[in-house]
Amino acid sequence: MLSHTTARLALARRIPPLSPKHVESPAGRLQLAPHCIHPLRRSFFTNSRLSWGNNSKSWLTPVVAASVAVGVATFAFVGYGMFFGPSAAYPKPVRKLLREGGMAYMRTADKQDLPKAVECYSQALELLDQLGATDPKLGRDSPHVTGLVVRIAAVYTEMGDLDSTISTYKDLLHRILGDDGMDDPRMQVALLLDRELPKDRRENILRALGSANKLAETYEARAARSKRRSVLLADPDMEAADIKEASRWYQWCLQVVMLTYQNHFNHLQLEQDKPLANTPSFDPSTLPRYFSLEVVTSLFYNAATFFAGHGQFQYAVPLLQRGLDLLRRGADGKEVGVCRSCVLMSHLANAAVMTSDLPAAERWAIEGLALAKQFPKNDDCLGSFVALTYDLGAVYEAADKVDSARVQYRQAAEVARSIGDSGAVALATAALDRLAL
Repeated sequence: MLSHTTARLALARRIPPLSPKHVESPAGRLQLAPHCIHPLRRSFFTNSRLSWGNNSKSWLTPVVAASVAVGVATFAFVGYGMFFGPSAAYPKPVRKLLREGGMAYMRTADKQDLPKAVECYSQALELLDQLGATDPKLGRDSPHVTGLVVRIAAVYTEMGDLDSTISTYKDLLHRILGDDGMDDPRMQVALLLDRELPKDRRENILRALGSANKLAETYEARAARSKRRSVLLADPDMEAADIKEASRWYQWCLQVVMLTYQNHFNHLQLEQDKPLANTPSFDPSTLPRYFSLEVVTSLFYNAATFFAGHGQFQYAVPLLQRGLDLLRRGADGKEVGVCRSCVLMSHLANAAVMTSDLPAAERWAIEGLALAKQFPKNDDCLGSFVALTYDLGAVYEAADKVDSARVQYRQAAEVARSIGDSGAVALATAALDRLAL
């Protein structure tokens, strides 16, 4: 399993110029071959077992290598209280099953019994669906019920059962949105903009938004799994279909967020007697209150890495830039904002290298390195420092500045070695060996 630094480094140049994996850009400059398609990343959910910020489980650390880590939607539940709601909302048999499921699931990894958890939760959901036929408070789209569906999907994800994860998230979306809402994201935009919308209805729409993102990630993970299988076991048709579905649901999420934000922003403009704008300002203070900064920037990042992994840099780069605008490029000087900005800049530098825009790659690398140096003990800043240093070496190598490239590759190797990132060390060492030829 690659580290997050290694996954990002792999975007940059790593093969001699005569390799058939390279192609020439229209301008005649070397365009570098794609990396391993997509680095993993945390989605715009915070897993209750992981935390954001400066520690070994920071923004990108747990989600960077071979498939997609699916966390717990902040929209759906955080701990027992938000997930289950008031215990009185559930009949006694359901409470018993939920308690048993929780005892099997909410434990350390070595003591979890995931099959038991999913069995108990599924039985509880079956009972709730039966009761919901006569009790509207326990209807199929009740927040108490949809929260349970999200929990079941999370358990399936931890089990590695991607097929069941996908079917569970699709069931959830059908419960909340119906067929029409799943086809047309504008329906959810109109509802979110309704200031009189009941709290539980808004909560469910946000839960659907979070689950749609998770659905996209899971399709992406299944496509990656199909690609890793042997020739005899691989299913190219399923891989292509899963990539198509992942793209569909990323775009669905982006449309809900961007159309809602655009309309909300212009409403603010009207209230302040300012002209309407074609695009919002991407200032975090102008986001609707129900869209947190973490939600929007992480969605942009997730979708951007998906599009970049499939060579669609024309979609990836604007999303990364808008995410960076929302983070104010770390201008607040706070560790989380600075280091997350570094992560985005490392991907912007990679995208520029991949599209042979060497001036932009150099600019993003230098700006990102300046930020990364502010918090050298933060995992995201440290990993980004290695990736950006390597990117800068790739820029100099492509510009035939061999001595400068060698300095950057050597520094990337040294820092990667100090943090025990053998994959990044191997890439940087290979670059140095290449320059020695």
